[in-house]
Amino acid sequence: MLSRLLGIVVLVAGLFVATVPTADADEPICHWTPDGKYVCTDTDSGGDPGDDGSGDGGSTEPTCQLWGQFTYCVGTQACRNIPWHPPYRLPDGPKPQPDSEPLIRQCDLGEPGVLGPYRLTIYWSDSGEPEPPSLYEQALTAIGEIDTTIPALETSPDGRTLVYIPVWYWLAGGAGDRTGSSAFGLVATAALDHVEVDPGDGSDSIACPWVTSAEQAEQECNHTYDRASDDGTARWNGRPAHLASVTAVWNLSFEINGTPVTIPNAPATLTSEASTAPVRVDEQGSVVTDVR
Repeated sequence: MLSRLLGIVVLVAGLFVATVPTADADEPICHWTPDGKYVCTDTDSGGDPGDDGSGDGGSTEPTCQLWGQFTYCVGTQACRNIPWHPPYRLPDGPKPQPDSEPLIRQCDLGEPGVLGPYRLTIYWSDSGEPEPPSLYEQALTAIGEIDTTIPALETSPDGRTLVYIPVWYWLAGGAGDRTGSSAFGLVATAALDHVEVDPGDGSDSIACPWVTSAEQAEQECNHTYDRASDDGTARWNGRPAHLASVTAVWNLSFEINGTPVTIPNAPATLTSEASTAPVRVDEQGSVVTDVR
């Protein structure tokens, strides 16, 4: 049986290098390249990275589900690094640097969430380079790069209304997906789910789509106040008003070079800061003599 020498497997951040055991004949060899690209080589065809063996030059992107302390992918397998310890043998060959240390790459061959069995690779670290952050830390960094500002909250009637007359709420600008990325190429995408409006009168918040006009808001985002705002926390023309507020809620997903990744314990949603507007509510039949 002809032996096949697998290529060098590079970690997500390009930190550690190791030779991986021989794969099955029908299993592509997949890895992250130092420039952050995910490539696969078909082991039967001996094709170049990115060749799926079909002759069309396409690439395959197996799903790798990360969980627990398994923080990066090698092909379809979730992997992690653990310190070397006996009874494992030391890595082959001399230390690449005087301060290099032995490490063990542990790739989970079982079901996600179930420990073992493992594929082990023992190799020397290059401790002269800083260790990259975990994918969880990268996810938090990428989320922090997402712009969560939202447009001003608009209402109709504007500023003052009467009890039992519906008030419409909308945002003075369009919605859309937002992204942020870490320095290591992990991208967080925030896809809008809904906006939440707090009328400010102590009633429950209402979930609305992102609407940008009074016409849309009349049908899809409105609230009727049933009491005056005499005890309101905001002010309108010097008089007490309810402080209406709106926040946007996005669903978060993550990918590296276009390949979706699951990052355990990473936030699933992202909420914006609130945009607010005062709403003065008067009782019907009241007489207003001074609205300064």
